[in-house]
Amino acid sequence: MLNPNGRSLYTDALTPPPGMVFDEALATTYSLDPAVLLMVPVHLAAAAHQTDANEDGLAVLAAVRRLSDRITVYAQRGRLQVPGAAHVLYGLLESMVVEVSAPRGGVFHPKLWLLRFVGPDNPETVLLRLMILSRNLTADRSWDVAVTLEGRPTGRNRRENRSLGELIRDLPTMAFGELPEARVQQAARLAAELRRTDWEMPPGYDALSFLVLGRNASAWSPDPSKRLAVISPFATDDALHALARTAKSADVLVTRPETLLELESTTRDLFRSCHVLDEAAETEDGEDLDQHTGRDTHGLHAKVYLFERGWNTHLVLGSANATSAALLGGRNIEVLIELIGKRSRVGGVDGLLGTDGLGEVLGTIPDIGEPPVVDLVRKSAEEDLDRAREALGRRALSVRCSRTDDDDQWVLDLQGGFHDLPGIESVHAWPITVSSNHAVELQLEEAGNEVRLGVFAPASITGLIAFQLRSVVQDLRVRFVLNLPIEGLPEAREIAVLKTVVRNRDGFLRYLMYLLGELGLAQSAVDEGRGSEASQWGISDTVGAPLLEELVRAYAREPERLHEIGRVVRRLTDNHDGESIVPDDFVKTWSVFELAMERRGG
Repeated sequence: MLNPNGRSLYTDALTPPPGMVFDEALATTYSLDPAVLLMVPVHLAAAAHQTDANEDGLAVLAAVRRLSDRITVYAQRGRLQVPGAAHVLYGLLESMVVEVSAPRGGVFHPKLWLLRFVGPDNPETVLLRLMILSRNLTADRSWDVAVTLEGRPTGRNRRENRSLGELIRDLPTMAFGELPEARVQQAARLAAELRRTDWEMPPGYDALSFLVLGRNASAWSPDPSKRLAVISPFATDDALHALARTAKSADVLVTRPETLLELESTTRDLFRSCHVLDEAAETEDGEDLDQHTGRDTHGLHAKVYLFERGWNTHLVLGSANATSAALLGGRNIEVLIELIGKRSRVGGVDGLLGTDGLGEVLGTIPDIGEPPVVDLVRKSAEEDLDRAREALGRRALSVRCSRTDDDDQWVLDLQGGFHDLPGIESVHAWPITVSSNHAVELQLEEAGNEVRLGVFAPASITGLIAFQLRSVVQDLRVRFVLNLPIEGLPEAREIAVLKTVVRNRDGFLRYLMYLLGELGLAQSAVDEGRGSEASQWGISDTVGAPLLEELVRAYAREPERLHEIGRVVRRLTDNHDGESIVPDDFVKTWSVFELAMERRGG
């Protein structure tokens, strides 16, 4: 049922099924690491051609340009992480990231991926893949859980899909700011198909349903059960009491050591046994937590609720912790999936703790004495930081971009109010395309609505702005990113990013191969092309047969890709200082394709 040795990679869900190609995707997450999101298009492009994804800047740039309009990620406002290292490519993520907030005042906490695949020669052949997770879109190495489903849309709506379909449809209404119509239509389109999808059941299970919390004031009230097991990294007394009341026997609680210590003894006594993960298992290799970020990137993060009812086992998992905010308050947006199967086939509470379950990774319970002493000063400072983060997230901040006398330099001004942040000593801000060395301090005592972030090259211009808040006590700090609307974005930014990554002629040819979709050929395109017989096209060895083959294939099957190639060529050859990175031989070859497209009317 829950075998800790049954590992799966986040990117496994991005690999198209045999005979299918990626079409579009929608994801939800509480927190988001831009560095992780940047690699999603690369994995999708690589999986399409059964090649290894890599972090080559050319591959990343080409994949993002090709797929960014087909991938939308909805994340809690103010919970975008500051990348470990700056890069101009982060600016290209602006359109993919939609910051949202829970309508009822809680947090937006669901974690899911909905991917659409189609037949390469028949776009009407559709397959949806849905992944419900406990993990955010980050690089954390915690113990999480996920369920992956596949299915095909049918001719009618299915009752079990209704609540999840309605959530997907309404995601744009939770956005901070107005969304482009294309993103709104994508959510509506995918929601409609999801409502009609007949999912293939995981082995051993007979039925499923989805539970969406936070859409109204109702608390989660599970049906009565004979036995109950709870796995949750965070838990509160009220929530655990409410769950225990639904079962004749609350058998198992698995949580983090610090959570267990904070619970009242009467709450712990509700369960026949309480467990934590073994310390070595929490970090897989027994190493300490991430000292660079200061975040808890390891340990238990899975959320699972197991009920035994009659002959059946009901396995419920997803984003919701066993806390009052998640289960009882009706304010957090959470998504859970319930799988139902015969206990004789899928196991039950006893199997959860057995050798084929979590038994081998559970550790000893820490000594439980007096409740831990709470540092009230530190707790108050942390609450001040959270309130300030939320306050900035609610404000209508924006970025204004204006040209300097030097065409290669642009001024970025941060607009909005930065005052009235109690408990905060300082606020710094900077674009995530540059390092924090460029951060400027915002004047909190002034009610002015504009702060100059600095002068930047076009490639570094972005609305993804990092903030660092510092508390007045204990030197506590928090960093996060807001995706702010940007006014006056220069057209030169895109080509400036391109020139930053594509630095020479070999790089230009490889980049074209990535754009044309054959990642497996990109690295060898130049080498394999030398000495090729392409004279009939008037092409020298500089261009090469692999690239020519891809250009001809695109002309015949996907001529729209050649328009993107043309745009790249024009921008790289216009007003280029010094030696052009576009080979003269390619320019001659490209003129043949331009003439052919013009004659065909394309």
